[in-house]
Amino acid sequence: MTSLFQAEADFEELDNRHSHRSRRMKRKLKASAHSDLNIVSMIDIFAVLVFFLLVGSSISATKLSTLNLTIPLGSNTPVAATDNFQLTVSLFEDQVLIAQGETQSRFSHVDGQVDAASLTELLVSIKASYPTEERVTLLVEDAVPYEQIIRVMDSIRMYPSVGVAETEARLFPAISMGDIAAQNFNNDGRGEK
Repeated sequence: MTSLFQAEADFEELDNRHSHRSRRMKRKLKASAHSDLNIVSMIDIFAVLVFFLLVGSSISATKLSTLNLTIPLGSNTPVAATDNFQLTVSLFEDQVLIAQGETQSRFSHVDGQVDAASLTELLVSIKASYPTEERVTLLVEDAVPYEQIIRVMDSIRMYPSVGVAETEARLFPAISMGDIAAQNFNNDGRGEK
């Protein structure tokens, strides 16, 4: 009978082990139910996914923004010197100075206003000599009122043409503005370097 009792003791020991194991499993299940979700591996997947999406979108954007340009071929012949056209209109508080190359012209204001008719007439004669040019530099003194600047800009851009239908013809619509203070002018209106 002793062997029988020993078997019963082993059975009790096994039962205690099971109950101890089952209690431990229950504790782990309870602990894992209250713990945070581990998303490290998910972040790794998204990091790789974002990289491939960025690379893919940049490749497709490059295909969309490709320009069809014909690039001129290089040659060993020297480039001919182009005509250096530079027209500058300087607007002072009491006068307008027009400089085109070495030629300079001045117009004093009439009754405190810019003499737009004389300015337009001179610009029309310059445009007749350079019909393809549209660039002009407008330099303005600090004390010049805004209305005067607009009036000079309007005279530079267009002039009324008289013909079958009265329209406006283009003079020099590409106006670049600057400050006269950046230039040094002496008494006869020529810039000093």
